[in-house]
Amino acid sequence: MKIPIDFLTPGMRVQKPLFGRRGELLLNRGVTLSDSLITLLKKNNILTVDVEGPVPFDEYQIKDTISEKLRQAALNTLMDWIKNRHILNLNRVYEVVKSLVEEILSDKEVSDNLTNLCSTDLYTFAHSVDVCILSVMAGKKLGFNKKKLYTLGMGSILHDVGKLDIPPEILNKPARLSPQEYEIIKKHPIYSYEKLRKREDENLNQYSLNIVLNHHERFDGSGYPRRLKKDEIYELDYLCAIADVFNAMTTHRVYRKALPVHEVYEMLEGSCDTLFPYDITKAFLSCIAPFPPGTLVMLSSDEPALVIASSTLPFRPMVKLLRSSEDIDLTKELNITIKRQLTPEEALSFIPTIDRKRFYSLINVNL
Repeated sequence: MKIPIDFLTPGMRVQKPLFGRRGELLLNRGVTLSDSLITLLKKNNILTVDVEGPVPFDEYQIKDTISEKLRQAALNTLMDWIKNRHILNLNRVYEVVKSLVEEILSDKEVSDNLTNLCSTDLYTFAHSVDVCILSVMAGKKLGFNKKKLYTLGMGSILHDVGKLDIPPEILNKPARLSPQEYEIIKKHPIYSYEKLRKREDENLNQYSLNIVLNHHERFDGSGYPRRLKKDEIYELDYLCAIADVFNAMTTHRVYRKALPVHEVYEMLEGSCDTLFPYDITKAFLSCIAPFPPGTLVMLSSDEPALVIASSTLPFRPMVKLLRSSEDIDLTKELNITIKRQLTPEEALSFIPTIDRKRFYSLINVNL
């Protein structure tokens, strides 16, 4: 189960490898945490950790669509760009994208909770992989063929490579950017485009390059760097743009907490034909559950509950009451609604007798 760094306790065992600022292995799978190791993780800006533990309700456990091994391979491929003096092996990137597309096109169930970043310095790489996954998921919904999905995947996974040319003190600044700093950040699509367009590679076509250049353009012309609008922006560009916004807003960063998925869902829904086209926005949102399984919520009946399954009605999932363990299908119990999302700390306050470690092994924390 993934839990926030502040709630780690000595004796917990690491479930997935943890990597540091430059991709070095900090802790391997199976390591038992101690006070000193927890301090080490905090010093490396680790925000969340997957820990082992007995988990009740096995029938509700969430299985990742994208295997950890494949996702880590994608992350390592991008990180090698730094290690090899900015020489990016586009053939390796293309092979990773093909593998991601094949997994998404398989019949596996898609998880709404993609793996979070390892540390602040790895955010750009992890974010790029997740945006690729989200974009391809939405492209699948729109009925794209494999060739088009490969093009979408290549542009999406490379969309932020220009950020490597942004000074780290600006890119990872733990506070609001100044207007001057924001203008520097806004140049990264151009840096990305110029860096990649010089490469002659059959796996990186002009449509993928357009994604890289246009992923911050908006339907109403309010985007950057060229203030394009409406049909001046391609369908693939919009898909990457929406995935970029969604993943950025729902990912925990050092300088701000992630927004709840349902809030970002509603924001995107309200952006139809303003920031993004209606049909593309709806296709993307059809891949997302506003309250993903593992979300803690307060019901209108004043009962704390755990979301255990999504439904055909996005805002009315199946939930399990935390006090009684009773399952409730909100598509049938129409007199009950979700009032708000709870933090794990709030949920604990409603269940004072439950052991904290057991509580965190019970839920799939969504922060």
